[in-house]
Amino acid sequence: MRRFLMGLVFALFSVISSDPAIAALSQQDTANYVANFNYTPASQAVPGSGGAIFAMAKVGYKTGSKTPWFTYPQFENLNDALKQDLPEMLTAKGFTMRGPFDSYELIPYSDKKAIDLFLIPTVELLITLKEKNWMARIEDIWAQSRKPITLREGSAVVSGKINLELREIVTGELMWAKSIPFEQFEVPCSASTPCYFEAGSFGYSLIMNDVARGIERQYPNFMATIAKLIDPEEMAVIKKQAQELKGKKGY
Repeated sequence: MRRFLMGLVFALFSVISSDPAIAALSQQDTANYVANFNYTPASQAVPGSGGAIFAMAKVGYKTGSKTPWFTYPQFENLNDALKQDLPEMLTAKGFTMRGPFDSYELIPYSDKKAIDLFLIPTVELLITLKEKNWMARIEDIWAQSRKPITLREGSAVVSGKINLELREIVTGELMWAKSIPFEQFEVPCSASTPCYFEAGSFGYSLIMNDVARGIERQYPNFMATIAKLIDPEEMAVIKKQAQELKGKKGY
């Protein structure tokens, strides 16, 4: 039995060392790509010309699975980018910003009286896996073991959106909402960047570099779309409605 097991291990390593695709796994570059999310407003309006005063909530994140994609190092700049770029965008449209505030509870009473609209941004990203079996002969080698190794390849389909809500600062009444989707794209998972190891356990870290690059490429146009949707004329109407709600609460 001992000789048999030694021969089995030797056979496995012979296959691995002789196959370039398998050998590439041990040489895989695992360095994280930290994406930079850059946006510059297309134009600059006269400060205060938009009429409304905004504050922004902490950016929220959602995922379609148990994997918190936004905690991966590839996205470590995303939160700071949104915290900077959304207020900068609103200021460029002529609106006035108050804050930032770490939470709603930390907004002083004097600011609540002045603020018209509370912006709540939430980013959603969904990674859907597509796969196919790869190199079944490795399974054959381990067919008599209790823990066969299975390598698969396929792709990950990435989709997502950012949800924007404008709420009246005192009552929390929803005044305006938009959902802006990312352009869907696919990330390949091949021999050199395998999607799965042992028993179907997915290694998201192996594709996050490409996922982050895909979102990074879309970010400037994505933010420009948001800027077009926040129209000063429409905001003037919403501000009036918000002030009426606030007045009913004695503010």
